[in-house]
Amino acid sequence: MIISCGSRKLKLTGNLESAPAGELYIGHYHRSLRGAADALASSPAQILIASALHGLVNVSQPLAPYEMTMDHPSSVTSDHLRQQADAFGLHSAEVIFLGGKRYAHRLLPAVPHCLRPLTGGMGTQRGQCRAVIEQPGLRLQWWEEAAALLREHRRSD
Repeated sequence: MIISCGSRKLKLTGNLESAPAGELYIGHYHRSLRGAADALASSPAQILIASALHGLVNVSQPLAPYEMTMDHPSSVTSDHLRQQADAFGLHSAEVIFLGGKRYAHRLLPAVPHCLRPLTGGMGTQRGQCRAVIEQPGLRLQWWEEAAALLREHRRSD
């Protein structure tokens, strides 16, 4: 599972300089993506966050708040994401990506077989996230589609 990060981040207080990536992003859109990812994954360890600054990070990785979008010239590149995908073993795994087009544009060259089931704008996507949380059959369908994409990708290699 890969979900995109979010622009709204936790305000750290006191001596805290970082927070686990899974707690850092607090916007409504990201929280919707995370809720869907939690429903789709068997454990939080299977969820990665695509950060515009850091690339692929697991939800427990400490991150300091930052300001960057995928449109920024210094944001993570597809080549960097490819290296990280290799390190996480994503090239031989079923992968579902939940997030926006800018993140998908960078991620697809790195993980070409990932399923992108969300369509439409943020409001529509939040509704699709709610649906996958509430409907076990939809979760199964998305994983079956991800498995088919992986099989197709393996045949083309």
